[in-house]
Amino acid sequence: MEVSTFEILAKPIAPPIGGLEAVARRVVQGYFLTISNLEAIDLRYRIEFTVSLPVPADPNKIIILLPPDKQNVSLVVDVEGANIDVTLTQVKPQVYSGVFKIPAHKTASVELLPKIPQVLTPGLLEVRGYVSLFLPAIFKFPKSVPQSTKPVKVLLNPEIRGTFLPNGFPSVPNPSPDFDQINYTLAIASGKGLNEIPPEPGKPIIIGPILEPLLEQLRNGNLDLASLEADNSEKAQLLVQLLAQLDANDVNLKELNTVMDKFDIPVRMSRG
Repeated sequence: MEVSTFEILAKPIAPPIGGLEAVARRVVQGYFLTISNLEAIDLRYRIEFTVSLPVPADPNKIIILLPPDKQNVSLVVDVEGANIDVTLTQVKPQVYSGVFKIPAHKTASVELLPKIPQVLTPGLLEVRGYVSLFLPAIFKFPKSVPQSTKPVKVLLNPEIRGTFLPNGFPSVPNPSPDFDQINYTLAIASGKGLNEIPPEPGKPIIIGPILEPLLEQLRNGNLDLASLEADNSEKAQLLVQLLAQLDANDVNLKELNTVMDKFDIPVRMSRG
């Protein structure tokens, strides 16, 4: 389901004006989505950010994930008072996706944030688009299955939150730092806070020509994760999505380990 628009910023609040540079400020702004799982079971959600691609192309107006030192956003989830990093993957040229879990009857804050301090230089980040939320099928070998037999209920509250920083901070000293904050609620696409998300259907899991070479490298001990991220994004995304959507119960982990055995991979998955 479509949730709302979003806008990520790290830029001056106004064009430079002669004589006012000393008091000018810039804003660092992120997107926050509060989600309450109203069901009596733990659920995994997939959030997607569809970016409005600029014409002509502009690196300051898109999400950048690779290389890691150039990454300009981060996705985190806070369920019980601690931020947990969520892997954000590019699934289409304009679509970025992350998967996370919310326990039964818990409320989470899902946050897409400008990555500090990278975005402060040159300080021209401006990315906007819209947000969608899904209930993906979970992997239970040898297939994936829906998480629910019916739509699940959630409470949703999308917000923009930002901090105003002195112009040039932190590289330019400022004798009287002027910080301030803003936050405002965004319109929800459905027009209501209480929503229902239909479950995605299950399907067979095929460890085919894309994942087999990856598993082969893992078995042989020569899997180069840096190279995987840079040159084999499709494989990396499949592996991340597979593990992120895995239902980590004892029976399912046993089945996954059986698959690892089949490929002679000396890795075992267990619950922490």
